Amino acid sequence: MGTKPHPYHYWEDKNFIQRVIDIVIPAGLFYLYFQFYNFGQISPSEMIKTTGLWSISLLGITLIVGPLSRIFPALSFLKAHRKFWGVLSLLIALTHVGLVFVYFYKFDVTKFWNFSNPKYSGIASGLLAIVILLMVTFTSNQKALAKLSPDAWKAIQTTSYIAMFFAIAHFYLMEQKDGILVIKKLLGWATFWFSIAVVTIRILVMFLPAKK
Repeated sequence: MGTKPHPYHYWEDKNFIQRVIDIVIPAGLFYLYFQFYNFGQISPSEMIKTTGLWSISLLGITLIVGPLSRIFPALSFLKAHRKFWGVLSLLIALTHVGLVFVYFYKFDVTKFWNFSNPKYSGIASGLLAIVILLMVTFTSNQKALAKLSPDAWKAIQTTSYIAMFFAIAHFYLMEQKDGILVIKKLLGWATFWFSIAVVTIRILVMFLPAKK
């Protein structure tokens, strides 16, 4: 008898094609933003923007797989990649925060909760998104599933969409000027509206009849 694939689809459980898909999607997104958003510029400011857009778009792809698989069962094979992409989107988001901490805040951690900062609500939204994703990631394993009831475990995993909501709020609030959303590049707008579409589709799928 062959070894049954692990339900969470760890790296060692995947075949070659699955591993390629794991890497190609995030690598393709990075190339897209690096070449067509910041035009290959390697600077703290541009890389902060690139990692932010890269993280939210990869999270969006991760979260859209479930609803789309519900509508189009042929896409169910993509579920095997959600764990890898989800964890990677968190690591990219942490890199985004790390770059801000080093280059903008000059290693001053107190600036993350500076209430006098007009962008504080945007900063707080981004940090909340990361906290939720950390909780989801730390419970995405066999040990957590064994300790939690299936309903509790699923509820925690579903909070990824709440994290997406806070990530969108972070994007919106950080790109505001005088109360107006200012996104200068088409790729930035595409990412913003794609992120909103992910949450919207998830809400709409909730109203579909339950599977028999």
